Amino acid sequence: MDLIERYLDKVDHLPPAPTVALQLLDLFSDPDRDIDRIVQLIKHDPSLTAETLKSCNRGSMEPLSDMFEAVGRMGLYQIYAIVVSLMASRTMRLVRSQYSWDANRLWQHTVVTALISSTLAKRVQVVEATAFTAGLLHDIGKLIFVSMEGVVYADIVRSAGHFGPRLVAAESSVIGFTHAALGARLLTRWGLPEGICCAVELHHQSPTLTEKHLRLAAVVNFADALAHQIIDGSAHAADAAVASPQAMTLVELKAHDIPALVQQINQDLPRVQGLLQMHA
Repeated sequence: MDLIERYLDKVDHLPPAPTVALQLLDLFSDPDRDIDRIVQLIKHDPSLTAETLKSCNRGSMEPLSDMFEAVGRMGLYQIYAIVVSLMASRTMRLVRSQYSWDANRLWQHTVVTALISSTLAKRVQVVEATAFTAGLLHDIGKLIFVSMEGVVYADIVRSAGHFGPRLVAAESSVIGFTHAALGARLLTRWGLPEGICCAVELHHQSPTLTEKHLRLAAVVNFADALAHQIIDGSAHAADAAVASPQAMTLVELKAHDIPALVQQINQDLPRVQGLLQMHA
């Protein structure tokens, strides 16, 4: 058993596998997916149904009262995004009381990365729901570090920053592996698709042509960098084109495409406002 497996075995409150999200993701990969089955799957968890409808009804003049109605009005993909985000938010709350740095900031970055990932997926024939899920879960390893390391991880973040190469190097030096490697191993335990696990593991590495899930890994790698650029600004985050040049090439972007992409993401942010508020 390797170091990361032993580490996960020591976690007192390991987040449970998001069973509903896994089943939904499987259904979404089927071109002949059954809407009735998807709705019934969500409704099997009454609290999840209630939270989903609450999120759908934020700011709505005509409140929804039924999941079938929600799917009809919002669309299957939007409902999927809400359900998976709710489950990810539940996982984050498990360690919120121990979180010594800004949990809301991490959640905002998580949702924006997922939004960018799903936008980029359309360019390179990656399934949108898969890309959204990978983007949403890419930093889950940080939650485990917070839960296990407490003050030690707070000191790492304080000295190396919240993101970027310095944080990854500090994690490797002090703990022995990175949040990306830890998160990927947890997702493997949960039974998530191999492509999502690979994308999470590689989101701080330039994807190479030898990678099996090359396009998805490139999507999340570039989305992570661009999300930091959008949220943290040029004074605090590296330019995405500089941070992820190989990924940018693989997602078929040129430098002159980025301003338009940033504008599109900023225009789409109101659409995910409900997701951003889940952890507020």
